[in-house]
Amino acid sequence: MTLLLFSLYFWNLILLTSSNPSIKCLVINLEYVNCTWSEQGVQMHNYTFESMFSAYGKQICSQYYQVNRVNVGCRIPYVETQRFNDLETWLYNKNGSLVTKQKHQLKEEVKLYPPYNLSVEAKKDTELWLYWNVTQNKNCIDSQVRHRTENTDWQTKEPRSMNQFSLPFPSKKRYEFQVRARIMSSCGQSKYWSEWSMPVYWGHSKPNNKTESPVSSSVTSLVLYAVGATVMLVILSCLLVHSERLRIILIPVVPNAGRNVSKYLAAFFDDYDGNVDKWLSISKDLEKGFKPNFTERACPVREYRIGSQSSSDSGSVLSMPTDMSSDYQCMSYSSASTIPGPEETSQNQPLSPADNPV
Repeated sequence: MTLLLFSLYFWNLILLTSSNPSIKCLVINLEYVNCTWSEQGVQMHNYTFESMFSAYGKQICSQYYQVNRVNVGCRIPYVETQRFNDLETWLYNKNGSLVTKQKHQLKEEVKLYPPYNLSVEAKKDTELWLYWNVTQNKNCIDSQVRHRTENTDWQTKEPRSMNQFSLPFPSKKRYEFQVRARIMSSCGQSKYWSEWSMPVYWGHSKPNNKTESPVSSSVTSLVLYAVGATVMLVILSCLLVHSERLRIILIPVVPNAGRNVSKYLAAFFDDYDGNVDKWLSISKDLEKGFKPNFTERACPVREYRIGSQSSSDSGSVLSMPTDMSSDYQCMSYSSASTIPGPEETSQNQPLSPADNPV
């Protein structure tokens, strides 16, 4: 009986120990410490967290991380070189009872922010130079560069320089670069690399191997030309209609009399009094379309007459004009001259002195 009770107590102790949350702490960018804890299954307990660096006092967490209003982590202030000291952490229940206590060595537990401001520069078509910046002292940073072309596999390299990398004899393809960083060994090497930086690109993407055939390209161009010409004609027609240079007139269809000619003629004279416009039902707009929209100014006409020659007169004299006008700006002139023809002129023309008998 005693052995059975001892076995049950020991088993419950193992279950209780295994269900206790584990605490993990990580120094973020040498700026603060993140400590998180987790339980098996869904975490239901809202724990209280306390921590203490060696040679420093114990402190209660002032900034918790929560999920569904349940504490799952704590942010601890960090002082430079504190990662070389041991960190002790405690978790307590709401009633103040201790749940777990752990001790951490943070020397290798450091994770930096990704590098930033990546840029690529080509020098004399023989090398590509990649530059970047880091968030901490570059003299304590190891960097790792990876690059690829046209979605091929990544090639990873560790440059000797802190914040630059050269790629000799690049091809004329599109390059993609990324960089990550961590604390180097001489400054207490971290076992965690930062996340990869945002990518930076150089070069042009590979052209598509699928090219259009000459036939399809010519058909496409022909269709485009036809569409363009049609659009231009429509625009030109609209402009002409708008400026009254072009008028659209719809002429009605003349009725087809057929065999009933007498019937239509009777209706034409009886109902419409012989008016063709009314008989064809021509609209006022159509009727106005056939009328000119301009007027001509009336022009006066000058009329000249040739007077008859008497025997006593020695020369021919033109009579004075019957109508005198000073208006010379009329648009058109009508001729009403009564100048005689060649035969009449020859009859009335006086004889020259050479023809007169002496």
